Amino acid sequence: MKKLQTFIFFLLLLLFSCKDEHERMHEEMDKVSNEFRKFDIQLIKLYKKSENNPKEVITIVDSFLIANKKETDKYKSQIKTNIESSLHYFKAELFYKTGKYDKSISELDFSKYKNGSVAIAYAANYIKLKDYKTAKSFIDSIGNWNGNYYALGNYYESVGDKASAIKTYKKNLEEDKSRKHFIYYIWTQKRVEELEKNKPLLNEIFFPTGNPNFEVCEICDVDNEIREKIMDLIMEIPENQKDWTSTGILESPFDTGKKYYRVKVKAGNKELEYYVYQKTFEIKYFNPKTKTLMTLQEWRKGK
Repeated sequence: MKKLQTFIFFLLLLLFSCKDEHERMHEEMDKVSNEFRKFDIQLIKLYKKSENNPKEVITIVDSFLIANKKETDKYKSQIKTNIESSLHYFKAELFYKTGKYDKSISELDFSKYKNGSVAIAYAANYIKLKDYKTAKSFIDSIGNWNGNYYALGNYYESVGDKASAIKTYKKNLEEDKSRKHFIYYIWTQKRVEELEKNKPLLNEIFFPTGNPNFEVCEICDVDNEIREKIMDLIMEIPENQKDWTSTGILESPFDTGKKYYRVKVKAGNKELEYYVYQKTFEIKYFNPKTKTLMTLQEWRKGK
């Protein structure tokens, strides 16, 4: 009996220790998230100021970049790379708006990623420089990203190919019906209407803004409670806890019309992906290289 009591005591001690560790991890995550929020607030203010004083804001951004390199705060240091990337992209956007396309490209070169919104931004600059071949190469490298079809349609308009522009826009509207609430879908509809009324072609590709205040989707926060629950569930998975750095939702039912959320976790030098089903909250491991989906139990057995 005494051995049983001792076993139960140690079991309870282990459970409470795990709970304390989990709570501490959440506290650390909250502190890092709070630094993200504070930076976003600063960035929104700078975007607002840049509407009237872009040159002055560029100088301010440069001072922010210097300060960020010297940052030693425990929590701010964890987002230094993110801040640096956002600030260089902001400068690229400001240079683009002021017609300094070569300087904008130089700022984009700081990004290690050349797809998504960065690829669209490159293409926007090269269109202005009338380097249509390079612009198209970046359009082709966008990947599966919000605004990809809209950017391609913009490209065709910019090179005078009205027929291809309309065809691209209409393909987007047909294939992307689940994303009617996204701004790019709405913009695409407007371009089709304009072109069918023989209005002038665009001579530019839109430059995706990095302003945190920009609403890509006005109703996408309706599932905030679900997202918060998913974040909590994902952090309960032991494999995600060691050396955790970030958790992000790559896809949601609002984006894709599918029944699950696709989540990526960065922990140490690992990137792990999961599907979390909307109604049941069942979690499955997803291998993006092999396109393999399996239960957590199957995944652990195969490791």
